[in-house]
Amino acid sequence: MPVISVDWWKGNDRARRQELVGELTACVSRIAGCPEDAVTVIVRDVDPDHWGKGGRLADELVPGPADEPAPTPAAERPSTYATVPPAPQDAGGQKP
Repeated sequence: MPVISVDWWKGNDRARRQELVGELTACVSRIAGCPEDAVTVIVRDVDPDHWGKGGRLADELVPGPADEPAPTPAAERPSTYATVPPAPQDAGGQKP
């Protein structure tokens, strides 16, 4: 069934990897409609000097917010999904 591969920078501890594997497994199981034991997650720790970003090796870059570990577990963070506003309509309720 589903196989998920995650490459991320080296330095995350076992607890963070366990949280990642658990969250991804639950999400994919729910969406795919398969049992959790059918989901495989492969986590690869990559040294920043083996990771290119923007034409440079990542160990030369200053980490940005997306590169830093999350401050709180995923279950405690609010959703970051943006909502799409409804399409504009004219006075008669018709879309332009």
